[in-house]
Amino acid sequence: MRNPYLSKEMKSIIPFFIVFSLLLVVNLSYARKDMGDYWKNMMNGQPMPEAIKDLLVQDPQVSDARKDHFVRDFDIRPNIILYHKHVVSKRQKQKQKAIVKKLEPDFQGTERHG
Repeated sequence: MRNPYLSKEMKSIIPFFIVFSLLLVVNLSYARKDMGDYWKNMMNGQPMPEAIKDLLVQDPQVSDARKDHFVRDFDIRPNIILYHKHVVSKRQKQKQKAIVKKLEPDFQGTERHG
């Protein structure tokens, strides 16, 4: 059965959309975010040995969530950068005004608008 509302391009995009949506959901669902906490709970508060810690793969998303991302030693002095492109001398202003006057005809009202 053909759907008259879906074009060929739309039919080819739909499976990709579904697959990428599933990948996004799977990426967000972790069973455990920190193996160290799991180890402490299962081993009655004993810390995880270094040999086992070295075998675990650290997820950068988990470690980034615990970091403080605020920069506390920022510079409070004002940082002023001047670009002198906007500065025009009086002579250049006079030249520009003369050119504009030459290019623009004197405005005289039209017949319709007075």
